[in-house]
Amino acid sequence: MSKADDRLEERILLPGRQARLLGHEQAREEILHAFATGRAHHGWLISGAPGVGKATLAWHVARLLLALPGERIAEAPEQGIGPEHPVFQQMLAGAHPDFFLLRRQRDRSKRLRAGIVVEDARALGHFLSLKSASGGRRVVMIDVADEMNASAANAILKLLEEPPPNTFFFLLAHAPGRLLPTIRSRCLHVPLSPLPEEEVMEALRCGAAELLEDVDDALLRAAVAMSGGSAGRALDLAGSKALELWRETEQALAAREARRLADVVERVSTALATADARADLALFLQLADAWARQCMRQAAENGDAARAARWAEVLSGVQERRRMQEAVNLNARQLLAGVLGALATASREAATVA
Repeated sequence: MSKADDRLEERILLPGRQARLLGHEQAREEILHAFATGRAHHGWLISGAPGVGKATLAWHVARLLLALPGERIAEAPEQGIGPEHPVFQQMLAGAHPDFFLLRRQRDRSKRLRAGIVVEDARALGHFLSLKSASGGRRVVMIDVADEMNASAANAILKLLEEPPPNTFFFLLAHAPGRLLPTIRSRCLHVPLSPLPEEEVMEALRCGAAELLEDVDDALLRAAVAMSGGSAGRALDLAGSKALELWRETEQALAAREARRLADVVERVSTALATADARADLALFLQLADAWARQCMRQAAENGDAARAARWAEVLSGVQERRRMQEAVNLNARQLLAGVLGALATASREAATVA
């Protein structure tokens, strides 16, 4: 069992521990209004960037649906169901008889699988074959639906096509376009926007304080600023080597000094080349991707179409290397040298034109 697996599992269950919902008020009201007026759809697709709050919203709504029977959902308290409520504790412990969380499971070697497999979907099918323990609503949450393999997706599609009475599905998706069109068509889509920085910071301090005890305040603010409105991404950044390494890299790129950049590439490669640093390497590449994207956007806003096109080319190269890393475990030193070399070349070209 790897540390990365443990951290991922901890992250998956973190939204279940969050009593307070920060942001996404409009999405919450849209969903609850449908239930309060008796017009609730059986399938809800909640999409948005990783860590933006999809699961926190889904857990918040699910607790209300299971704690408040029938039309009482119209009385749903704004703060939701607190940790002292039995439904809160049962759901978090995986012991609520009318709640099913479908997510990646561990294989025989105790490692988290790469995706949700058909065996997991069959377990859901068994759950739905039983009667509701309370005689009321049942809630199924799929976190995240993007991770279903083809067989699992087809099994879920059959359940969505003929849902059991009074059963409601919440499918969470980072990229809903990856889902089967037939799954998307059977769900109401609720897209979530990035959170403002102040709400990201509040979400971290309210829901992840224990995980951030040893994080310097300046580093935490930098993680929030680079999070893209995602509390989950800010949490990952604050707890990794990637952020400090990227800040040093960004300074070297801005200085446009070949020797300084070579030294940084060496330090970054040494820190991120180990097997245990794969998660940090992925985060570092995400930051490189975001930096190239920002440069492209700035060039476009300045009316420099040629420079924007050049940055688009660089961005495409960064993304291709990221895909190769995920697919074939490309050597980290070669990967980083290629990515940072491309960013440095484009940065120097931009300075020459300016």
